[in-house]
Amino acid sequence: MTSPVTGQPSPAAEDPRAEGAVAEGPVAEGPGAEGEVFDNTRQTPSAPPPLRPLELARWAWRQLTSMRVALILLFLLALGAIPGSILPQRRANPVSVAAFIEENASLGRLYDRLGLFDVYATAWFAAIYLLLFVSLIGCILPRSRQHWATMRARPPRAPRNLSRLPAHERWEVAATPEQVLAAAREVLRGRRYRVDVHPEGSPAGPHVAAERGHLRESGNLLFHLALVIVLVAVALGGLWGYRAQVLVPQGQGFANSVIQYDSLSGGARFDGSSLVPFSLTLDRFDMRFRVRGSQRGAPEEFTARVTVTEEPGAAPVART
Repeated sequence: MTSPVTGQPSPAAEDPRAEGAVAEGPVAEGPGAEGEVFDNTRQTPSAPPPLRPLELARWAWRQLTSMRVALILLFLLALGAIPGSILPQRRANPVSVAAFIEENASLGRLYDRLGLFDVYATAWFAAIYLLLFVSLIGCILPRSRQHWATMRARPPRAPRNLSRLPAHERWEVAATPEQVLAAAREVLRGRRYRVDVHPEGSPAGPHVAAERGHLRESGNLLFHLALVIVLVAVALGGLWGYRAQVLVPQGQGFANSVIQYDSLSGGARFDGSSLVPFSLTLDRFDMRFRVRGSQRGAPEEFTARVTVTEEPGAAPVART
């Protein structure tokens, strides 16, 4: 080790624990006073401390409630619904599912393990659905509150120095300030701006402040709120709704009860006792077919004449 001033051996070299000892490393003289030394030894950056559980939860929540993640989840939901539209579903048509598995043994078993024959009841589809629901709620509600507060607030005042604005121009007209403010107010209102007139006494002097563009954000928020409502309706239908099929021949009747249906599948909260106790008799069923065009022979119109009893003890009513 050498002395930074004289270049001669330093006493600190003999005892590195001595006060004022300089660590070994590249030493360079800088442009300062003569003999001034700069230590350019590279320091290894220390790794950032790991996130604590609360910080990790906040970071995950910010990522989940971002619009980017909401769009990704919406795309995944649409992608996951494709098998439910192409492949037969066990709840709607168990016979077709069994036939598909019988005709395609290995592929059918794979689809069955992945839940593709009952897409809307699988855990992975429910996970995407719930994450999308939480993401939209966490994204829309804060933005809606902020947008509501912005719409109720007055347009911002003009700064005292116009050069602070990203763009500004200056004109000189032969009119009084009151005439200029009135003309500006009329022109801006004609272009559907929200206008606020600031009289004498404001820091920037008498001026007109205007803004617009809130309807665009309102439409965006209304669209996403409608999407949330659709998701809620689908969830309620999946929990309390049901799907059922029944074949009623002409001249026979039907009572709205669980045992009368040929097939019935309900949600987790479905209760068969909640079915409306009506009954009907199919008196006549007419069907008309197409007689012209490329779809000749296809069904065109169905007409059913029935006798309905809306509740036990009520008088039967004929309907078409």
